[in-house]
Amino acid sequence: MNMATGGARYKQGIVAESRPGFARVRFDDVDGLVTAWLPLLHPKTLADKVVWTLDVGEHVGCILDEFMEDGCILGAIYSDADAPPVSSPDKFRLQFKDGGSVEYDRSNGAMNIVCKGVANLVADGDVTVKAPSVMLDTPQTTCTGQLTVEGMLTYKGGMAGSGGSGAAATIQGNVQVDGNIDASGSIMDAGGNSNHHSH
Repeated sequence: MNMATGGARYKQGIVAESRPGFARVRFDDVDGLVTAWLPLLHPKTLADKVVWTLDVGEHVGCILDEFMEDGCILGAIYSDADAPPVSSPDKFRLQFKDGGSVEYDRSNGAMNIVCKGVANLVADGDVTVKAPSVMLDTPQTTCTGQLTVEGMLTYKGGMAGSGGSGAAATIQGNVQVDGNIDASGSIMDAGGNSNHHSH
């Protein structure tokens, strides 16, 4: 597609080479002419930066000078061969080659994030997760620091632990046990009575 605009022209081509921020574009309708390295338009490039590297073979639109020696790449173009990953106008989606994705559906407020490798969230301040309920569906969860539970703590699969210095567990308040207590050592009360001594 060609459109003359004075000394500049709009033209579509195929990415021949690519690196972050730049690409060389091939125009098959001009005897396979390949441009010099052209910059790719991005939302921010100075104090804040965004980069998304084009793939070789990607269909792109360009603005070029009349000699096709200088210009820029406006972005990639969908076609029948490379269709959008969603059909609903209510969905925003980022889809990656490895199967990872970020999708938000404004029709129902649902958001889905798929990460195919390690995921890290690093914050210099507090992190708050607020929701009616949160499920951690994982065979192992590790907390490296102290854990405070302000509501009731309920467990269903048993509980095991070991202490550092001092008592392994300290409970302030009454403890009710519906069942037996099996202790390898003595159980002492405040009066000095143990499970091995009675009045």
